[in-house]
This record gives sequence, C-alpha cells and structure tokens, in this order.
Amino acid sequence: MSLYFNSVISRFIENNNDFSVASTETKGDQEIAVLTNSKTNAKIVYSPDVKRFFLFRGEINCADGEYSELQSYYYEPTGDDAADTREAFSVANEFSETFCGPVATDIIPTASRKLSKKDRDSDESSAVYFVNRIPGVLPECREPLLMHKEYFDMLLPNKFCEEVVVSAVARLLSDKSRKSQAEQFFAFLNKMYDSGDMDVKSIITMTILNSITGQERIEYVESLLSDSLRKSWKSARKFIGKEVKPEKESKYKQISDEYRSQLMQKL
Repeated sequence: MSLYFNSVISRFIENNNDFSVASTETKGDQEIAVLTNSKTNAKIVYSPDVKRFFLFRGEINCADGEYSELQSYYYEPTGDDAADTREAFSVANEFSETFCGPVATDIIPTASRKLSKKDRDSDESSAVYFVNRIPGVLPECREPLLMHKEYFDMLLPNKFCEEVVVSAVARLLSDKSRKSQAEQFFAFLNKMYDSGDMDVKSIITMTILNSITGQERIEYVESLLSDSLRKSWKSARKFIGKEVKPEKESKYKQISDEYRSQLMQKL
C-alpha cells in the first residue's frame, strides 16, 4: 500500500479508535481497505486513474456490491511527501466526519498544514468544507483550488469563490450543452445552503448567486433553487454593489496583481 493510502487509513482509525482494519487489497491501480467496528464497515478506496479517494458504508459481512458510496475526495500527489501526507490526513478527517460525525482535533497552526480543513477557526470550517466540495460538481475549479491553497497556505473560501467560482458559474450558464451539470451544481448549492453556517449562506447568496446577471439567467437559476434559497437570494440582491465579507483575511488580505493574473489564466 502507498504511503498516502496508509496515511488515510491510520488517521481514520486514529479519529475513530473503535475501528480496525478488517482487510486490504490491491486491484490493478486501486488500493482498498475495509475497516470495521463490529457494528458497521467503512470501505476506503483510492483510484489514481480518476485521482480520487472514495468512502463507502456497508453492513458487517456484506458483499462487495452492497456498499453505499458516501463521499469522494479529489486527491493528486504533488511529489512533496510532507504536503501530500498532510492532504491525506485531510481526506481522512473529512471521511471521519462524514462517517462518524465531527472529529475532535486540536487546531494546528496554518504554517504547519497547508491544505487541512481543520486549519481554520470553527466558525469558518463549514465554509472550508463547502468550498472543498465545489470541484466535485465544477471540475474546472480543481486546479485553481490547489493553486489558491498553495499560495495562501490555507483556504480563504469567499476569496476563492470571488476569483474562481463566479467565473466558472458564468461559463456554466453560458454553455447550453451543460444543462445537466448546471442542475447538479445548483442542487449542490441547495443542499449546502440548508446545512451550512452563516458564512456558507453568505458566500452562496452574496458572492455566487449575486454574480449572476440578466433576467433570463436569473429566472433560469431561480427555477433550480429550493424555496428557502430562492427567497434568500431575492433579499441578497439588495446588497449588490455593497462590500460584504463573510471571513477575515488578516495579513493575507492583499493579493498581488501577478498572482491574480496567473490564477485567472489557468481557468
């Protein structure tokens, strides 16, 4: 098993110490581990061909085809063993939260962990969780997200959405052949708005939805939104043109013109 796969498994067990490894195997390039706590099974799969970790849940002694997929996480090693291991720990932390609920861990200084969901204060963690899942429905945001994290040594959710997601959504709505993907994306926003904290709600309405212009586009997007999100967006439009910051950027507030240019060229 690879170093990164083993890091995911060991951190998952560290987070949920009632679990232990029931089996491991390799199928082609795939690495697979089944973990159990004698009540339920968690299956973790790494598929390098699609650059993803997958999390599944199953009953004790269930057949391979009886597992239900719970989550996937984009993962591509960079060649930096330390950074890649930190990202593997982030995979395990998110899988642990999905499978067993929030993980109780100490906050680690941002200088020591570049890509961890737990780097931020608790009032911002849900926004980090939200943004980390955007590439799952807008794949063009994957590479910019990695660039953003590398540049800031952390994830600034609202800044990333302003600089990357807004442009990606505009292109999505301009391409009529991507109707199915648009429906998937706005269904994702509905779900995250209902479960997210105030930062998430603000980013979705004030930053992402308020970037959408044109009566035809607005009406189309409204048709894809839940009643609660549609109502909130109508209220949020009153703030168009006003500065709203759902997060503090501290010393990272200023971004260089050179970086902004490089980031946008990658889109």
